[in-house]
Amino acid sequence: MVSMISRGHRDPLIEELASRQLAAYNAADLDAFCACYHPDVVVLDADGRESVRGAAAFRARYESLFSRGGFGAEVPQRVVSGEHCVDYERYWREADEGQQAVSGELLVRYRLRDNLIGEVQFFR
Repeated sequence: MVSMISRGHRDPLIEELASRQLAAYNAADLDAFCACYHPDVVVLDADGRESVRGAAAFRARYESLFSRGGFGAEVPQRVVSGEHCVDYERYWREADEGQQAVSGELLVRYRLRDNLIGEVQFFR
């Protein structure tokens, strides 16, 4: 269950898109996941450095993960303000051959652009 905090004006579409992309992520449905993102999506690290730009690069970033499966995330808390949504996320990934399982926590900020997620920023 997501604990929701809202500040002032909020665009409900960004919250809906954040929820839809999380459901698609957990279902390992790459097409549904990518459909939530703008064709010119930008992915930023915590310092604001760009790591991915554009739908093709975004899809390529997740393709191998989605093809292997064995991963997931939950969002126990979400904050929405204006065109921004920030999720406190707990994630996990099963061990691949020769590697250890991974789990952790992070903040993910989504920003609305033309009725899709246009910017994603990860804070680890």
